[in-house]
Amino acid sequence: MKIINANAHDLFVDRFEAGPGEAWCLVGTNRSGIDTFFKLLSGELPDVTAEYLELPENTGVVSFKRQQALFEEELRKDDTDYLDRIDPGTRAASFLNNPDDHGDLIKAFAMADSMDKGYRQLSTGQSRKLMLLAQITRGIESLVVQAPYEGLDRASCDELDKALAVCHQWGIQLFITVHNQGDIPNWCTHVGGIAQGRIAHAGPRTENLDQIEAILRTDAPDFKASVKELVQTGNPSGRVGTSREPGAELVRLQKGSAGYGGKPVFSGLDLSIRTHDHTLVTGPNGCGKSTLLQMIIGDHPACYQNDLRIFGIQRGTGESIWELKQHMGIVSPELHRSYHVPGTTLHCIISGLFDSIGLYQPYTPEDEKKAMEWLERTGLAHEAHTPFRRLSYADQRLVLIARALIKIPKLLILDEATQGLDEPNRQAVLDFLEQVAGEGLSTILYVSHRGDEFRSFFTSHIRM
Repeated sequence: MKIINANAHDLFVDRFEAGPGEAWCLVGTNRSGIDTFFKLLSGELPDVTAEYLELPENTGVVSFKRQQALFEEELRKDDTDYLDRIDPGTRAASFLNNPDDHGDLIKAFAMADSMDKGYRQLSTGQSRKLMLLAQITRGIESLVVQAPYEGLDRASCDELDKALAVCHQWGIQLFITVHNQGDIPNWCTHVGGIAQGRIAHAGPRTENLDQIEAILRTDAPDFKASVKELVQTGNPSGRVGTSREPGAELVRLQKGSAGYGGKPVFSGLDLSIRTHDHTLVTGPNGCGKSTLLQMIIGDHPACYQNDLRIFGIQRGTGESIWELKQHMGIVSPELHRSYHVPGTTLHCIISGLFDSIGLYQPYTPEDEKKAMEWLERTGLAHEAHTPFRRLSYADQRLVLIARALIKIPKLLILDEATQGLDEPNRQAVLDFLEQVAGEGLSTILYVSHRGDEFRSFFTSHIRM
């Protein structure tokens, strides 16, 4: 592979070479140009000029965009409305070429027990690993992967590391992108840093790692919000004006259980969250963390089958889910995947005031003003009228965080909220949440796989 004087959008590559069988880790912040370089490597960048451009042949690609496309295809096949149960989706083994011939590889990915599951029964991390397996089992020579560790617990990251190391040993040329210093794997032979639209310090890992890590330490975050500013502008009242009395019951679940296809995901779970009980939920992929949050939100039928109270209201007693959701701000991989309706970035943020996926109601000039203020805080004011789905994955996630925060809700539900964000932005979002907790503006329910996100403001820790 060889690139000389290539120019495309926000990236210029004067020279980049990679030999057969090399294992590359490319590091950069979200708006460094790293996503453009990923598209260039994967052959998905149409508008590029170059003096010389030789890309890998027979390449497998795993990206957020392709994972979204797969999710939307599964939505089109969903027959839940015609069944007396949730349609589990396409069987995982069906995505692989000759799965019976790749038993050792499937075990290396710790996916042997998941081959008979439906796609919708897989966690975010499991579906990512399935996409990797789908590419590798078709006999590729090169593999290009976008942020492979996002959404994976520590054990799954270790399993994925081992599997990718095996691919390297088999002679597959590897290229992965990462946004966080701690995600640089030990197995990579070469590293490259991308900053301000250019590649720097690209070469053998041992000679360039220190300079690469410095790139992440010096870049400023795009997310720049402060609670002090919100209080001064009167933004916390939002549209709803909810009560935040200390000790008020927000969530109560007794001996809770949920499952798919008759198989339990968790059972016997007790959960109590009162105002200012900021709760951290951790656990391995597939243990039911996201299912628990979907129950609380009202997006899983198990919410009606359990002894569950939300804001003091017993679920299944004729209550309106919209009356409950107006007091919630939500960010989750499920919401991100589902937000594939037409609409601008500005409209996406405003929709947080109405708790809808898409904007279908009239809004006021004051609503638009608040949304524009949040676009400023995420560094995306210039993208206000850009279709939401045209943004990069990381920018979409920042917009969804702003969508959840625009009304500063009574209960802020964040499931892997920083997934896809670089290190500066992750820390900036967490710093802001710490301010929110300190001022008592919202009660935070937070799911995370990353040990470096366990902040001191969490008063409860549920390990599933």
